[in-house]
Amino acid sequence: MSARILTLTRFTYLVCFLVLLAIAAYPVIAQDSSSSSTTRREAVKEKIETRKENIAQRLDDKRTRIATKEAALRTRLNAFKNQKKATAAARINENLNNINENRTASMQKHLDKMLVLLQKLEERVNSGSPDVKDKSAALAAIASSKSVIATTSAAVTAQTEKDYTIVVSSESRIKIDAKAQRDLLHKDLLALRKLIIDAKQSVIKAIRTAKSGAREATASGQL
Repeated sequence: MSARILTLTRFTYLVCFLVLLAIAAYPVIAQDSSSSSTTRREAVKEKIETRKENIAQRLDDKRTRIATKEAALRTRLNAFKNQKKATAAARINENLNNINENRTASMQKHLDKMLVLLQKLEERVNSGSPDVKDKSAALAAIASSKSVIATTSAAVTAQTEKDYTIVVSSESRIKIDAKAQRDLLHKDLLALRKLIIDAKQSVIKAIRTAKSGAREATASGQL
């Protein structure tokens, strides 16, 4: 009987020791987890900032490349008999490249916000949040969404570098020449917008998967 009590006492001491050890270690574990999340969040921000710098540099390079083409265009337009038509063409030409830069900058901004949102969602999933039903499915959906965003971001960067300077065939056809570039820009931006929508839908799917599980998210019929 005393042997059993001794064994039980030793076992109790062991359990208490392990509990105290776990309590002592918890702040360190929590701190490590928080530190890891902060590091990943900072990595995402750094990635976004680096991309912005790269895009800015590419825009500068593009402006340098098309400077010669724009100078040639001005020379052609200055030779027009109808200077009202030439002025209108010059204004359209400037607007086309400005529109492209503004739209692509806006699209990239939306993609960056999606990436930050996914990072926060991933942190929540990894923290063991009780509202996450299927961790592995959620992480897979997040990874898939990140891949879609990366592909779309590359397409946005490629679109940013496109040049829509009007190529003049003749004064009589300048309206047609300008319309051709305007239509091309519209077509390119429309295709890119569809990619942005797909990226947005992938983020929505990741959120739904995290909250309801893979089967329920797929069964929603809206993804």
